[in-house]
Amino acid sequence: MTAYDELMKKIKDVDIISQIGSLLSWDQEVMMPPKAALLRAEQLAYLSSIRHEKMTDEKIGTLLERLEKDNNLDEIQIGNIRLIRNSYDKATKLPNDFVIELAKHRSMSMITWTEAREKDDFSIFRDDLKKMISLVRREADYLGYDEVRYDALLDNYESGLTVSKLDPLFRSLRNNVSPLVKLVVEEGEEPNMDWVKENKWSKAGQENLSHKVSEAIGFDFSAGRRDSSTHPFCGGPNPDDVRWTTRYSETEPFGSLYGSMHETGHGMYEQGRPRNLDFQPAGKANGLGIHESQSRLWENQIGRSLAFCEWSLPLWKENFSENMNEVKAEDLWRSVNMVQPSLIRTESDEATYNLHIMIRYEIEKQLISGEIEVDDLPNVWNEMYDKFLGIKVPNDSLGVLQDVHWSMGAFGYFPTYTLGNLYSAQLLSAAKKDLGDINKQIRDGNFSPLLEWMRNKVHSRGSIIEPSELIKEATGRMPSSDDFVQYLKNKINELYQIKIDIK
Repeated sequence: MTAYDELMKKIKDVDIISQIGSLLSWDQEVMMPPKAALLRAEQLAYLSSIRHEKMTDEKIGTLLERLEKDNNLDEIQIGNIRLIRNSYDKATKLPNDFVIELAKHRSMSMITWTEAREKDDFSIFRDDLKKMISLVRREADYLGYDEVRYDALLDNYESGLTVSKLDPLFRSLRNNVSPLVKLVVEEGEEPNMDWVKENKWSKAGQENLSHKVSEAIGFDFSAGRRDSSTHPFCGGPNPDDVRWTTRYSETEPFGSLYGSMHETGHGMYEQGRPRNLDFQPAGKANGLGIHESQSRLWENQIGRSLAFCEWSLPLWKENFSENMNEVKAEDLWRSVNMVQPSLIRTESDEATYNLHIMIRYEIEKQLISGEIEVDDLPNVWNEMYDKFLGIKVPNDSLGVLQDVHWSMGAFGYFPTYTLGNLYSAQLLSAAKKDLGDINKQIRDGNFSPLLEWMRNKVHSRGSIIEPSELIKEATGRMPSSDDFVQYLKNKINELYQIKIDIK
């Protein structure tokens, strides 16, 4: 057995443990009875401990040192060694008892967050969140950083991401997008939403609509499933078993459909990963920013297009016949694209979405640095929503408790959503040059060309190269916000007929 084969055999063991853990985590969020919380915490902590022990095996370090001197490796082997080195270095910096403690607390914290959100009572979650913040601060210190502690956490979700890189990005988006939102609020004519507000939207109809749309755009339900959960997510162990969830409201049907399209985008990425690289790091999705580009692409740039509304209108009428009698495709298009500052990130429009992310990013920086503490959090959250979005937060369930991420210890995750928006616009712009009239294809229900383009340019490439290099390879340019800003300007101009400097 070669040194490379021996290394990959060890990494396969690590990956199988991670796959088992992903199934237990999915069950915890979707089906697990509440009384099983303590047991599940022990189970997940045990898996985390075993995985950590295997990942920190000294033999992995020895094999890496040997292979890093080999000049005859191919692209995939080089990618695997780069990724394994990164994981090994991080794992060896984290004590095993800390890994166990974090895994146990993550499991329990998710339970208290769910209860706090349901009961609109931040105090239920307060102590667990305080401990979680303490734990992730320790994690950052173990991992190390050059400038600020938060950089270590950002790097967990997008390799090389730092505050010094993100601050200018968010500043640029604020400067370009905020004036667009202001123009719409001051000069735009709101679409007629009576047809939405005055009707009830059955859960059964929403389930059927979201299932048919997900299947039509390319999700393989023989290798996946759809369920409901408090917070929509996509999980599952490998391309043959991909699981996503959504949630339903009888007063508003867009959240379930577009939440479904968002998670379907994640799911199709997972199903499109290179099967010859199963159990290998290079076969995984390429960071959360790239992952988010796929979900935002299908949810927004495709799902909220006029062409998609024209195609999907018959499905709406099939599932909600009485509600949709007088509704035209253009009415649907205007309604699903209404630009309006709102409380809920997952249901916000494309123009204001990044402001939601910016708020969380600013809060996380301050929490991790110690500038604010947990008891300050609800007030700080409410003040920022008033300052940046101009809206009052009526309660904590619609405010600081709305996202699951902090209960999981996922600090540094939120900025990847904004990266996904930027990447998706750049990828779609490149795809249009290759595929021709994408709008006609969508209007005809022909989603295969775009999905196959993403399969070839993104999905099949796994994590062989760095995220920014993948975007450059697929589009011919390094990542930029230009395409996203241009896309927003074009869309707002079409929707609201407001005079905007398009170029």
